Amino acid sequence: MRIPLATYRLQFNPDFGFQAASRILPYLQELGVSDIYASPIFKARKGSTHGYDIVDPAQLNPELGTEEDFATLTSELNQRSMGWLQDIVPNHMAYDSENPFLIDILEHGPYSEYSDFFDVEWEHPFDDFKGKLLTPLLGDFYGRCLERGEITLDYDEDGLTANYYHLWVPLRIESYARFLNHDLDRLARVLGRSNPDFVKLLGILYMLKNLAAETSRERRDQAQFIKELLWELYNSNTDVQEFIQQNLVIFNGQAATGNGERYDLLDNLLSDQFFRLSFGRWGQRN
Repeated sequence: MRIPLATYRLQFNPDFGFQAASRILPYLQELGVSDIYASPIFKARKGSTHGYDIVDPAQLNPELGTEEDFATLTSELNQRSMGWLQDIVPNHMAYDSENPFLIDILEHGPYSEYSDFFDVEWEHPFDDFKGKLLTPLLGDFYGRCLERGEITLDYDEDGLTANYYHLWVPLRIESYARFLNHDLDRLARVLGRSNPDFVKLLGILYMLKNLAAETSRERRDQAQFIKELLWELYNSNTDVQEFIQQNLVIFNGQAATGNGERYDLLDNLLSDQFFRLSFGRWGQRN
């Protein structure tokens, strides 16, 4: 076992990456440093200055350099008979949209393949939190953010998402039915109920109503299949595209008449998720 004689801590960040570390190795060796003590080097939230807000522990942080840069650095350490002590973050991750494990569990809840990665109390004693994961990403209380139009619904290839500035959270697949069923007659009048694309949309709604619940994998596969079908339909039929875009406007309160209920649709949709958006500072006080 290697026992360090003298360590020197390197704080990696976007302004001091693997190449910068390589350049100072001769100086550190002259000082008598035997081992580098490195701050976390795995993928962290973009712009992180410390690396402890990890979003993917299976990847090197691309903001610190490439795999080749890291290989060069470790090779130079070996040539100088210098060692490497790695600070890791095994006990927490960044609560951020860049975290694929978190995003997956916010979308799929207990059906997520990463559900056992986190200590989530799905059977919470309070009904408001039962079956939900508190998601403290907001800069103010939920109701205020909603009324100011800061929380919006969006749709793209990845599906329906709740967006808050640069943060986004995917919606559970079951709630697509609430969104697609809203004023569906509007689309029926344009296309006609016998139109093949309208029938496809009805088929999607039928699949949403009959999602498998036997296994997490089966449910996730069906959810992905439904999202791909809907995206294909969205891109192939301008009337379907216009229908979905108009529903986004309606759910986001942009087509309201000022009757005080402009955000009720979005609020009801968000209440049907595996997550509960909240004020980041106050957590459950929201």
